[in-house]
Amino acid sequence: MSDENRASDSLDQSVDGGIDKAMAAKGAYDAAQGIGSAAAEAGKAAAESAASAGAGAGAAAGTGAAAGSAAGPGGTALGAIIGLSASLFAKPIAKGLLVIALVIVMIFKSLPSMFFENTVDVANNDGPESVYQQYKEYAMDAYNKELDKRKKEIEDDFKARLKDGEFDDYDEVNFTYSFNPPEDVFLEQLEEASTLIIAMFDIQTDDWRKATFNDFKKAVDSVSFWNDTITVSKEKEETKTYTKSGDKIIDVHITYFIFDMGVEAFRDKFKLDDEKLFIQAVEMAYNTKLYFGEVDGLPMGGVSGGAPGSYPGGGTHNSIRNAIAAMEEQPEFFGGSAIIPLASYHRISSEFGPRNYAPDPIHTGIDFSADAGMEIYAAMDGIVLARWTNYKTFGHHIVIYHGYDEARGGAITTMYAHMRSFGSYQVGDKVRRGDTIGYVGRTGLSTGDHLHFEYQINGSAHNPRQLLPFV
Repeated sequence: MSDENRASDSLDQSVDGGIDKAMAAKGAYDAAQGIGSAAAEAGKAAAESAASAGAGAGAAAGTGAAAGSAAGPGGTALGAIIGLSASLFAKPIAKGLLVIALVIVMIFKSLPSMFFENTVDVANNDGPESVYQQYKEYAMDAYNKELDKRKKEIEDDFKARLKDGEFDDYDEVNFTYSFNPPEDVFLEQLEEASTLIIAMFDIQTDDWRKATFNDFKKAVDSVSFWNDTITVSKEKEETKTYTKSGDKIIDVHITYFIFDMGVEAFRDKFKLDDEKLFIQAVEMAYNTKLYFGEVDGLPMGGVSGGAPGSYPGGGTHNSIRNAIAAMEEQPEFFGGSAIIPLASYHRISSEFGPRNYAPDPIHTGIDFSADAGMEIYAAMDGIVLARWTNYKTFGHHIVIYHGYDEARGGAITTMYAHMRSFGSYQVGDKVRRGDTIGYVGRTGLSTGDHLHFEYQINGSAHNPRQLLPFV
């Protein structure tokens, strides 16, 4: 039982059920949506209670705030609430206030502390939000500078091709390019990544005096200077030639895969190898977005999306089902016998099935612990169904379709996740067993370098040992 629940036992028993029901239903969410006004009302009611009862609630709250300040940024707000709660602990009129206080404490504990350095911030979201936006804008500015560098590199590369005479046979050359995912979608992903980077910065800070904006700037600048936080790779090049007014013209359009390496780079910077700490940062990032009104509701299926009650990554499996359904034809199974998708590995670091880990209770594949950069092979012949990047779940991952097997019950696919980078195969390309499709890494929700390998039937995960009984 939590300290908050033990404290509530000392109140009237009818309040206990009310606290539990309110928190279990929507109290936490409502508090997150309007936490400033909730805190303000709590303060107002506390003052009225203190005046009528002659209690020193204000003094107690002030003492709590002072104690909280001594503990570091964020302690001021929590100290004030806890001090207030302590002074009103036995007073019937304080029951509702304590409920509010406990909910607020729960929310504040899951937000970056540097947003709440002043006591007044508790009653007004404007202060914390301005601090949050300052941090976020700096991270996004670093990302945008990286994006501008990649664009310039793309343009310089094509200029070099022109200079080398590749298009000398044409009177006019028109060059355009685009990104996959589209640039506007990618920028939205970078906004989420920026919030996660802020959360990781807070999680790794063991000394609150180093949780300042200048410290954050130094961290961002150091990573941006040494790392390519955005990388691109050519997906396809399309050309169109025609004649206009006697001139030979060629239009060249190149589509590039674009993905964010910043989350992984900052995770290395902040030394968040412990998966629990990284999960804590992911949850803190989501709560931050919730608190500042950047998301509309509670997460479905954990932090990653998916159906209600599903495991993190459930949304990926739904997407695989949709991709299979969208195929023009599903040929009969042609995959052949399967091989281990790595030349060697250290150990099986996680088996398929249930596990005692609340954020991800169902492990949907087998994890092969292996050296970073090791080649990942296609386990069977197939067609590349999808290449996706999602830092909330599987990082860089690729899905291969192996055909429809009536005996096994449907469409057979395999997935290879948490890759450092993709191989050269694009969506729709045919691959043979043993072809290199990527390289071992730890992108996404991953503690160390490994390959998460899945065997799927109709987009649902099955134990890979059914496919690889010799592992």
